[in-house]
Amino acid sequence: MTDDGWTVETLRAHVTAIFEERDKRYDQRFNDLDMATKAALAASDKAGSKAERATEARFRGVNEFRQTLSDQALQFMTRTEAVAAIERNSERIQELTDRLNRSEGKGAGLNAGWAYLIAGVTAIAAVIGIILGVTR
Repeated sequence: MTDDGWTVETLRAHVTAIFEERDKRYDQRFNDLDMATKAALAASDKAGSKAERATEARFRGVNEFRQTLSDQALQFMTRTEAVAAIERNSERIQELTDRLNRSEGKGAGLNAGWAYLIAGVTAIAAVIGIILGVTR
C-alpha cells in the first residue's frame, strides 16, 4: 500500500472505469454518426429519385416537342414543290391575262363595228332626209 491511497487494485478499477466511460462515449459517437450517415443516405436517395423523375418529365416534354416538329415538318412542302407550284400559277396567270386581252380586243372590235354601223345608218338616213327634203 502507498501513502496516497492508491493501490494496484484501485488503479486498475480507476483505469477500467475510464476505459469503460470512453468506450461508452465512442459507442455513442459511432451510433450518432451511423444514424447521421443513414439519414444522409436516405435524403440523398430521395433527392436522387426526385431529380430522376424531373429529368424523365423533362425528356418526355422534349420528346413530345421533337415529335411535334417532325409531324409539322412532314406537312411542309419542299422547295421543289413550292417552285413547281409557283411556276404553274405563273403559267395560269399568263393564260388568263392572254385570254382577258383577247376578250377585250374582241369587245373593242365589236364596239367599233357597232359604231360604224350606226354611223352608216345615220349617214344613209341623212342622205334620204336631204333627198326627200329637196324633192318636196
